Amino acid sequence: MINPGPTENGLHWIADAYSTSFTLTLGEGLSPYELLGRVGAQEHHIVPLTRSAAYELLLREEEDHISDLDFLDWEDEAAVARLTSAGFLPAPPVTIVRAGSVTGWAYALEESHCHTGTYLAALSERGRAFCVHRNAKGFSRVDHACHGDAMTSFEPGLPHL
Repeated sequence: MINPGPTENGLHWIADAYSTSFTLTLGEGLSPYELLGRVGAQEHHIVPLTRSAAYELLLREEEDHISDLDFLDWEDEAAVARLTSAGFLPAPPVTIVRAGSVTGWAYALEESHCHTGTYLAALSERGRAFCVHRNAKGFSRVDHACHGDAMTSFEPGLPHL
Protein backbone atom coordinates (compact mmCIF):
# COMPACT_ATOMS: atom_id res chain seq x y z
CA MET A 1 0.00 0.00 0.00
CA ILE A 2 1.31 3.42 -0.89
CA ASN A 3 1.34 5.89 1.97
CA PRO A 4 -0.56 8.95 0.74
CA GLY A 5 1.00 11.26 3.35
CA PRO A 6 -1.04 14.00 5.03
CA THR A 7 -4.57 14.37 3.71
CA GLU A 8 -6.45 17.56 3.04
CA ASN A 9 -7.92 17.45 6.55
CA GLY A 10 -4.47 17.11 8.16
CA LEU A 11 -4.68 13.40 8.94
CA HIS A 12 -1.60 11.26 8.34
CA TRP A 13 -0.14 7.89 9.23
CA ILE A 14 0.95 7.55 12.86
CA ALA A 15 4.17 5.85 11.77
CA ASP A 16 5.03 8.94 9.69
CA ALA A 17 4.05 11.45 12.37
CA TYR A 18 6.05 9.54 15.01
CA SER A 19 8.95 8.38 12.87
CA THR A 20 11.32 7.63 15.77
CA SER A 21 9.22 5.50 18.10
CA PHE A 22 5.63 5.26 19.29
CA THR A 23 3.06 3.15 21.11
CA LEU A 24 -0.62 3.33 20.16
CA THR A 25 -3.02 1.67 22.59
CA LEU A 26 -6.76 1.25 21.98
CA GLY A 27 -9.35 0.25 24.59
CA GLU A 28 -12.96 -0.53 23.72
CA GLY A 29 -15.71 0.96 25.89
CA LEU A 30 -13.42 3.29 27.86
CA SER A 31 -13.23 7.04 28.18
CA PRO A 32 -9.80 8.66 27.84
CA TYR A 33 -9.79 9.33 31.61
CA GLU A 34 -10.62 5.68 32.36
CA LEU A 35 -7.85 4.52 30.05
CA LEU A 36 -5.32 6.82 31.71
CA GLY A 37 -6.49 5.67 35.15
CA ARG A 38 -6.10 2.00 34.22
CA VAL A 39 -2.50 2.57 33.13
CA GLY A 40 -1.67 4.16 36.47
CA ALA A 41 -2.23 7.89 35.94
CA GLN A 42 -3.55 9.67 39.00
CA GLU A 43 -6.10 12.46 38.58
CA HIS A 44 -3.58 15.22 39.39
CA HIS A 45 -1.27 13.89 36.64
CA ILE A 46 -3.88 14.40 33.90
CA VAL A 47 -3.31 17.74 32.17
CA PRO A 48 -4.48 18.69 28.66
CA LEU A 49 -1.47 19.07 26.33
CA THR A 50 -1.06 19.45 22.60
CA ARG A 51 1.42 17.21 20.80
CA SER A 52 3.87 20.08 20.41
CA ALA A 53 3.63 20.96 24.12
CA ALA A 54 4.23 17.32 25.09
CA TYR A 55 7.20 17.18 22.72
CA GLU A 56 8.69 20.36 24.21
CA LEU A 57 8.37 18.96 27.72
CA LEU A 58 9.98 15.67 26.76
CA LEU A 59 12.92 17.30 24.96
CA ARG A 60 13.84 19.89 27.54
CA GLU A 61 16.87 19.53 29.76
CA GLU A 62 16.55 19.65 33.55
CA GLU A 63 18.60 22.84 33.73
CA ASP A 64 16.38 24.66 31.19
CA HIS A 65 14.16 27.39 32.62
CA ILE A 66 10.39 27.12 32.14
CA SER A 67 10.49 30.42 30.26
CA ASP A 68 12.15 28.45 27.43
CA LEU A 69 8.91 26.49 26.86
CA ASP A 70 7.20 28.15 23.88
CA PHE A 71 3.72 26.85 24.71
CA LEU A 72 3.72 28.06 28.32
CA ASP A 73 3.26 31.59 29.61
CA TRP A 74 5.60 31.21 32.59
CA GLU A 75 3.90 34.17 34.28
CA ASP A 76 0.65 32.19 34.32
CA GLU A 77 1.06 30.89 37.86
CA ALA A 78 -1.98 28.58 37.66
CA ALA A 79 -0.66 26.84 34.52
CA VAL A 80 2.82 26.49 36.01
CA ALA A 81 1.33 25.11 39.24
CA ARG A 82 -0.83 22.62 37.28
CA LEU A 83 2.19 21.35 35.31
CA THR A 84 4.33 21.20 38.45
CA SER A 85 1.65 19.29 40.38
CA ALA A 86 1.29 16.88 37.47
CA GLY A 87 5.03 16.16 37.55
CA PHE A 88 5.99 17.88 34.28
CA LEU A 89 8.04 20.62 35.97
CA PRO A 90 10.68 21.39 37.04
CA ALA A 91 12.32 18.19 35.74
CA PRO A 92 11.31 16.83 32.33
CA PRO A 93 8.97 13.81 32.46
CA VAL A 94 10.15 10.36 31.41
CA THR A 95 7.09 9.82 29.23
CA ILE A 96 3.85 11.55 28.34
CA VAL A 97 0.74 9.61 27.38
CA ARG A 98 -1.72 11.61 25.28
CA ALA A 99 -5.26 10.21 25.21
CA GLY A 100 -8.54 10.75 23.42
CA SER A 101 -11.53 8.83 22.12
CA VAL A 102 -13.54 8.11 19.00
CA THR A 103 -16.71 6.06 18.55
CA GLY A 104 -16.59 3.87 21.66
CA TRP A 105 -12.82 3.49 21.76
CA ALA A 106 -10.27 5.31 23.90
CA TYR A 107 -6.77 5.65 22.58
CA ALA A 108 -3.43 6.52 24.10
CA LEU A 109 -0.38 7.60 22.19
CA GLU A 110 3.13 7.64 23.61
CA GLU A 111 6.18 8.95 21.89
CA SER A 112 9.33 6.86 22.43
CA HIS A 113 8.04 4.59 25.25
CA CYS A 114 5.75 1.61 25.76
CA HIS A 115 4.15 2.21 29.14
CA THR A 116 0.49 1.64 28.23
CA GLY A 117 1.04 -1.71 26.51
CA THR A 118 1.89 -3.42 29.80
CA TYR A 119 -1.69 -2.80 30.99
CA LEU A 120 -3.47 -4.32 27.99
CA ALA A 121 -5.39 -7.01 29.90
CA ALA A 122 -6.78 -4.40 32.33
CA LEU A 123 -7.74 -2.17 29.41
CA SER A 124 -9.73 -4.99 27.81
CA GLU A 125 -12.11 -5.75 30.69
CA ARG A 126 -15.09 -4.23 28.80
CA GLY A 127 -14.18 -5.64 25.40
CA ARG A 128 -11.10 -5.55 23.23
CA ALA A 129 -7.78 -3.76 23.55
CA PHE A 130 -4.92 -3.46 21.10
CA CYS A 131 -1.41 -2.12 21.35
CA VAL A 132 0.94 -1.33 18.47
CA HIS A 133 4.53 -0.46 19.35
CA ARG A 134 7.44 0.47 17.12
CA ASN A 135 10.84 1.55 18.39
CA ALA A 136 13.63 3.54 16.79
CA LYS A 137 15.48 0.38 15.73
CA GLY A 138 12.53 -0.82 13.63
CA PHE A 139 11.25 -3.44 16.08
CA SER A 140 7.46 -3.67 16.02
CA ARG A 141 4.98 -5.58 18.15
CA VAL A 142 1.20 -5.91 18.09
CA ASP A 143 -0.69 -7.12 21.16
CA HIS A 144 -4.37 -7.99 21.55
CA ALA A 145 -6.43 -8.68 24.68
CA CYS A 146 -10.13 -9.41 25.12
CA HIS A 147 -12.30 -9.31 28.27
CA GLY A 148 -9.29 -9.21 30.61
CA ASP A 149 -7.23 -11.92 28.92
CA ALA A 150 -4.16 -11.51 26.73
CA MET A 151 -5.00 -13.15 23.41
CA THR A 152 -1.97 -12.71 21.17
CA SER A 153 1.28 -10.86 20.70
CA PHE A 154 3.38 -10.93 17.56
CA GLU A 155 6.01 -9.12 15.58
CA PRO A 156 4.71 -8.07 12.13
CA GLY A 157 6.74 -9.74 9.42
CA LEU A 158 7.48 -12.75 11.63
CA PRO A 159 4.22 -14.74 11.38
CA HIS A 160 5.92 -17.99 12.46
CA LEU A 161 6.37 -16.46 15.94
